[in-house]
Order: sequence, then structure tokens, then C-alpha cells
Amino acid sequence: MSRLRQGFGAQGRGRQGFGAQGGAIVIGGGHNGLAAAYVLARGGVKTVVLERRDEVGGGAVTGELHPGFRCPTLSHNVMLHERIVREMELRRHGVEFLAPPAAVFTPSAAGPIVLYDDPARSAEHLRRISAHDAAAIGPFRAAVRRVASVVATTLESPPPDIDSPGAGDLWNLLKTGRAFRALGARDAHRVLQWLPMPIADLAGEWFEYDAVRAAIAAPGLSGTMLGPRSAGSTLVMVLNEAHQQLAGGSRRVRGGPGALTRAMAAAAESAGAVIRTQTTVERLVIANGRVAGVVAGGQEMPASLVLSTLDPKTTMLRLAGAEHLGPGLMVKARNYRAQGTVAKLNLALSGLPAFEGTTASPAMLSGRIHIGPGLDYIERAFDHVKYGRPSAEPWLEATIPSIADPGLAPAGAHVMSIYVHYAPRRLRTGDWTGAGPALLASTLQILERHAPGISSLVVASQLITPEDLETEYGLAGGHIFHGELAADQLSLMRPILGYGRYQSPIPGLYFAGGGSQPGGFLTGASGRLAARAALRRA
Repeated sequence: MSRLRQGFGAQGRGRQGFGAQGGAIVIGGGHNGLAAAYVLARGGVKTVVLERRDEVGGGAVTGELHPGFRCPTLSHNVMLHERIVREMELRRHGVEFLAPPAAVFTPSAAGPIVLYDDPARSAEHLRRISAHDAAAIGPFRAAVRRVASVVATTLESPPPDIDSPGAGDLWNLLKTGRAFRALGARDAHRVLQWLPMPIADLAGEWFEYDAVRAAIAAPGLSGTMLGPRSAGSTLVMVLNEAHQQLAGGSRRVRGGPGALTRAMAAAAESAGAVIRTQTTVERLVIANGRVAGVVAGGQEMPASLVLSTLDPKTTMLRLAGAEHLGPGLMVKARNYRAQGTVAKLNLALSGLPAFEGTTASPAMLSGRIHIGPGLDYIERAFDHVKYGRPSAEPWLEATIPSIADPGLAPAGAHVMSIYVHYAPRRLRTGDWTGAGPALLASTLQILERHAPGISSLVVASQLITPEDLETEYGLAGGHIFHGELAADQLSLMRPILGYGRYQSPIPGLYFAGGGSQPGGFLTGASGRLAARAALRRA
């Protein structure tokens, strides 16, 4: 990435700022902040990005776990929308996307199960376990794609203005309506039926083998306060699929997610944005009822626009404060649900783990590795977190990115990136200083059960608890999606009803992170859409 320039500078194109004070400040240098900065700078606005850590990327960084071992520190899933990739010309800035040969691997009592992006290939593999499930996988994947395609039409634009819809709102609603009508009666019924449905019910309708059901259900549960039998978990799975469609599929980036955000930073700088790392924003400056800048590093920085990619609770409760929100909005901000349920474990391994049936074809482990043998197992894990305890038997969602990207580790060695479910931010007893080692031990025990000898391969480990996600990475409640992906916290109601179109309760301050439409995941869409909304109002 090019050097990080200091101050506003004069690199913006066209108009040099606007308003009495001019310029825009983007709080947070993650994928949403960089996408927002690019849009603002291309729009001719002097833009500075303020990032408190010593590197850009936020949750999309690649860290050195051990000398020679580089691993996705937090997120290993990349769903940056293809529109953003094209607009920012990220391939020209060095981004190379990788497509893992396998989509999902899960061990089971009947032997390893491998699913592929090609349904026919998945069916061929499933046939030895269940003829029923082999026949179902193709129609199921097709139905999910069709349902998700309708939801995807709502994720590339702001939520509609219900009170005074403009031409753009009406056009977007028309586009979604036409996509819904084109489904036909059966799939239209599925849209209405699936979105409030527990994912266990959906998986049970289509598949008979429990390990297959669990692997199918997992994307509706990862990172959420939901179990397989929780209403709305199918909605999260459909959202995941819709974002994958807009991203061009499930992809990795050579060099890890940090390579993606470094390229985004280079693109934003090329457009004229300035990026300042190691700069913490302490509070907003609010004058005459609107935002007038920020205080960062003890210094006041004026701006006519401030886009916060921090989570909504942090933005409203810490940066703005009660005196600028009023009691009603303070209550709503406090009640915004954002309690994290996942820990992150990174491993440096001296060799490839020996999961059953994979020695002849390591590529089987190149996609998502699901370790959770059935729906009841996952539900029991969820039972613990509901009562403020880490799961005694967590279910795991892992990747070994060094299979498709060998440059992440020394020759013959590997890195493993693991989401550990469920791990509550707030513990009923004790704290994460004591609970962390126990969770690490139980996770390694589960890995050992399915990949005997893996413990002897561990060169180094890094456990990031939900508390670390809040204190070290700035995620209120340790929630990786900046808030629950529930029906009452999406679209017009994300983060708060009345402020779902990016403009916050304070004029000039915009929500531009995962706590705004379309919410969560590593898509960049929230930052892009918030910046476009800010430009329209400027």
C-alpha cells in the first residue's frame, strides 16, 4: 500500500470540500470505511480516514501468527460485492481472488462429507451416505439461489423512504417486486415461509442425514445469538447466500483478507483520500445541532460530514452522548441487540491436519470445515451461551487458507482459522482471563477427536475472545456483525427505526458500518451506500 499521508491535503478531485468547514471524516479504516472514502473522494470531497490501529483493515486483516505464518486474524470470509471490486479497480491494485476446490467438509460417523459448488458433484459424493440427500442437494441449492436472488435485489440500495419515497425508491421496490413475481408461486411461497423459519426446520424438510443438516444449517447461525431452532435463522442463511451472489461466489484473496483491504486503501488514496492510522477518535464535535468534526488524539478536526463505520452503540453512546440524543433515542440505542457469541482461534501448524479420508485429497479441506455432528449438538452448544457460559462442546467453523494460498505458511506447513461457537461476551461467572484457556483446551480436544494428532502440529496459537473483540477491535458487545441480523434489526430498522437510511439523529453524521443496511458480513456495501447518501444530501 502506498504511504499513509497526514492531514487533509489537497488531493481531492473537483470541488475542494463543501459547507462552511468543508471535508469529510470517515471513522474507521476497515472495508466499509475504505469503500466510503473512495466514494467520497471520487465525488470531489476532501476526505480523511481515521483508524485507531496501526494498520487499515478492521476485521479484514492478515496477521503474522508466528514467524513465517500469516493467518486471517478475524474474518476469513470475503464477500466484497463485485460492484465495489470493479468500481475501485481492485484487481488493478493487486487483488487476486481464489476459488477453493471444495465448498464444505464435515466429518461424520459415516465418513467425511464433502460438498461442492457444483451440485452434481455434491450429489455424487453424498450418494454413498444417503441417496435421499444426494437427490435433494441439487434442487435445494437451486431453490436457495432463487430465493436469495430476490433478497439480493434489496441489498445494493438504501432502504426505501416509506414516508416520502422518491423515484429511486420506487424503482428499487419495482425491481424487487418484479424479481418476486418472476419466481413463480412455489418459490414465492418459499420466500414468505423461509425468512422467519428456524434453519433446523428447513434443513429437516430437505435432508435426512443429521450431519448434512448441520452443515447446511451452519451459515444461518455463525456469529449470531441463534440456535438451529431459533426463528429467523433461515433469514441469516439466505442473507449469506444473497451476499455471496453479489460477491460472485465464495472467494478467498491471495495473501488473506489483509491483502484486500490494503488494495482498497491504495484505491482510496489514488482517488484522493488521506488515511491516518494510530489515530483514535475520542468524541464528535457537535455545534448548532449538527456535526462539526471530531476530536482525535486530543486535537479537534473540523468537517462538514462524519461517516462512522463503528458499530451503532459505540457511535451513539460513546462518540455522541446522551446530551445529543435525548432519552428516547438513548433507550433505543442501549436496547440495540449486539451481544457477541463467537471466539476466534488461529493456529500455526507444522503440517496438514489428518482429518479422516482427506490424506489422498487435501483439496477436500480447502473450503469451509464444519465440525458439529448434528443439529442437537449445535443446539446444546447454544444452550450454554443463553445462560452466559461458553459451550463445553463448541461447534467449529474453520478454514485452512494455506491449502489454496501456500504463501501464507512455510513449505509443508499451514495456518488454520477457526470460529468457535458459542462464546458469550458477558459471562455469568468469572471472566475471559480465566475462561479463555478452558475454551482453547476444549476446542483443541474437539479438533483432536476429528483430526488425531493435530495438537502435536501446533506451533503457535492465538485465541481472540469476545472481550478482545470489544476492547481490542472496537466491536461493542463483541458482535462481529455490529448487531444481530434479526428481522427487527434489518433494512429500515437497522440500527433504529427512523434512521435506517444512514443519516443518524445528528445532521451530518452517518452510519456507515455493518450496523446499517445491508448489515454485517464483509461486503463493503454499507460504507459505499452511506457515502452515496451523504453526497446526495451535501
